[in-house]
Amino acid sequence: MYLSILTREEKRMFLGLAYDLAASDGDYSAEEQATIQGYCYEMQMEFDEKTMVRPIDEIINGFSQKSNLKTKKIVVFEVIGLAMADNNYDDNERAIISDMENKFGLDKSYGEECEKVIGEYISFQNRINNLVLG
Repeated sequence: MYLSILTREEKRMFLGLAYDLAASDGDYSAEEQATIQGYCYEMQMEFDEKTMVRPIDEIINGFSQKSNLKTKKIVVFEVIGLAMADNNYDDNERAIISDMENKFGLDKSYGEECEKVIGEYISFQNRINNLVLG
């Protein structure tokens, strides 16, 4: 949704982070894969696992050191959406996002609000799909 704002380097880091988060629960689901493909389309980039995937702490620290507050908020918002995409926002994903919030200097309430808004968005999207397609 907001990923086009990121710099090229931040986009590359984001795709690596997104993959790491999606795979962190041991289930790189079809929904998560589709979401990452959507990110690639939005950012006009190709995902390259060999060059973009790095240890998640390294990527988080990269954002922490190189990015402004707006970018950090975008990253947290987008990865929460990714974590919720497969209806399985598990404890491991929550721990990673909590670590991001801490390292980015964001209040825990920011992530909680993101989760609430994204949940409402998903629910609204489902209602529209049922209305139009059901």
